[in-house]
Amino acid sequence: MTTLLDTNIVIFLLAEETPENKLIREWAIGKFEERKAEGPVIISDIVYCEVSVAMESQAQMDEAVSRLGIDRIPCSDAALFRAGRAFKKYKEENKGPKTGVLPDYIIGAVAEAEGLPLLTTNPRDYTGYFPGLTIIKPETVSVAGIGAALAQAAAGVPAAS
Repeated sequence: MTTLLDTNIVIFLLAEETPENKLIREWAIGKFEERKAEGPVIISDIVYCEVSVAMESQAQMDEAVSRLGIDRIPCSDAALFRAGRAFKKYKEENKGPKTGVLPDYIIGAVAEAEGLPLLTTNPRDYTGYFPGLTIIKPETVSVAGIGAALAQAAAGVPAAS
């Protein structure tokens, strides 16, 4: 079965291991390898965009995607519209405290529109907005620990090979 990867998974796959990210990185690598053995693993255009922020060039980003053996899926109009609906719901329910959540909704909407499970370390971005989405997430690592590890890992993405 094809699996869609969230940005945080790709960051952990590319980052060097540190004491701060060791547990969640090992989980991400293990789940990635497990899902890859079951079928293709893919990223959406928005994941490509978000991860590329840490890269020096498009060539470096393309090499990383190639090295991981992942493909890309474009965002359909249906997925983009669904992402807009999720963002609207978020703004109405939360009175808009965060403005940078739209990329997460695009990722969730692509997974939902394509009927793909989503591999992520941050299920809270998706559960209330995509109720039918199958989310593959860590069960034993704290969200606070994941956030700190992700921030640290994102800072070191280009150094990994």
